[in-house]
Amino acid sequence: MKLLYSVLLSVIFFILIFSSGGLAYSQGENATSTSEPRFLSIQHAKSGSIFEDNAISYTLELNNVSDKTILFSDGPERIVTSVNTSDFIGNWHWYWSTGPKSFTADPPNAALIVGDEGSQDIMIVELTNPVHDPTAKKLKYDIVLENTTSTDIPNEFGQSTLVIDAR
Repeated sequence: MKLLYSVLLSVIFFILIFSSGGLAYSQGENATSTSEPRFLSIQHAKSGSIFEDNAISYTLELNNVSDKTILFSDGPERIVTSVNTSDFIGNWHWYWSTGPKSFTADPPNAALIVGDEGSQDIMIVELTNPVHDPTAKKLKYDIVLENTTSTDIPNEFGQSTLVIDAR
């Protein structure tokens, strides 16, 4: 129960940060209340690891990933829903793969929260090249670290939450 409470507090923290003009909902000066909602996505995993590919890029592997990805919007309407993680990744490759706002042209940022209620590390990363294996419940991303709360990047970690700015 403490772990769930801790994860919920972390998500609320990121909602406040993202909605204050940061990552989640910056549509520009001409945005109107009739604009399409923009979503943040949440993915949970029971364990994971980070492997260094070279000096600036890494591979993030999440294990025992939830089969659902939670989506929520900051506005203009407050929407909360979920989609199959396979569908979310499938749309990453299909829907968000072309155009100036595509994940190919502008990879999304995400906050990776690892640890438990006693000690949490938060890493801001840029995500590319997702690979999902629903049978093995594994999800991999190529990542570039943008910012961390720790100088020690854990090679392996327990439960994690990935909050993705899915524009």
